[in-house]
Amino acid sequence: MSLGKFQKQTKYILLAFISIFIFIVTIFLGRSASVYFARASDCPATNVRADNIGPNSAVINWDSDEESQGRVEYGTNTINLTFNAPEASATLRHNVPLTLLTPNTVYYYLIAVGETRCDSTNQKCEEGSCVPYSFTTAAIGETADEAENLPTRAAGGRTNNEETPMPTSNLSLFCKAVQANIGKSSKAAAEWASIKTYDIDGNGIINGLDIIKCQKAGK
Repeated sequence: MSLGKFQKQTKYILLAFISIFIFIVTIFLGRSASVYFARASDCPATNVRADNIGPNSAVINWDSDEESQGRVEYGTNTINLTFNAPEASATLRHNVPLTLLTPNTVYYYLIAVGETRCDSTNQKCEEGSCVPYSFTTAAIGETADEAENLPTRAAGGRTNNEETPMPTSNLSLFCKAVQANIGKSSKAAAEWASIKTYDIDGNGIINGLDIIKCQKAGK
């Protein structure tokens, strides 16, 4: 075999290997992209929000592109959503009332449709890795408009302001006193003088955020 013929065959073989390599890489990247975009769009719930938040109730609303019948999984612990509130029928505009809630308490929730759970990242999630939505119920005497929605992170994560609650079993005596006075406010002037020290953020009302800040301050 002449040198020129050998070089030509080698060139063809090399080009064939390069073509096969490019083909494989293209397929792999295409699959990766499709998986990524599928994950981002697999959540059937959009525009999720908590409305009409009172001391003992709230309404969870969301939209969907197709009619579906979902449920709200909720609770006071990010990794243990112990309650379920199902919808009565399939619809495009969803609203699920939550009742018998505790005043001045942070509640965490996910939207579930069948086996699919949707969290605050607007993606579907698996149990233990979800980042729930949250809201805080109003204090007694507080209007629904004054209740606050809070960003959340799953257990082990943190919010943007780094305020992640610790288990209540780890509360100090001072923080337990804060917990015992939740719901009390400066409106009760006679009593407020003796308990205002438990209003950690100084907003005139003792609520769940004061417990979090008490823990963060190491009181």
